[in-house]
Amino acid sequence: MTSSSRQLCTTLALLAVRKPQWSFESLAQELRVDASLVKSCWRTLLENAWRLYPRRARSKSGHWQPDPSVKAMIALAAYRARPDQAGDIARQYGVSLQDVKHWRRVLVRLADQLF
Repeated sequence: MTSSSRQLCTTLALLAVRKPQWSFESLAQELRVDASLVKSCWRTLLENAWRLYPRRARSKSGHWQPDPSVKAMIALAAYRARPDQAGDIARQYGVSLQDVKHWRRVLVRLADQLF
């Protein structure tokens, strides 16, 4: 896969996260791509996001960390939410606000590795 196609897949997957109210078909129509490509990119992101996160029982500050699949789920939830809702997500999952923001950055920065 070329760098530009990898970047397109990453963008499509993250847009699908960012705009949950849009169907894959409407996203595809808006971006002038095939809906099956949007669906495929979305599945790739969901199936592989956990690979971005290290398996550590504790963070550097010494508090508990969830396993990589939970970190990925929190990061995806934070990506879908408005920035001012990060605190709500942190409370919902019992993690720190800093962790939520960090895992969201990890997802966005490293999502290209998933494709």
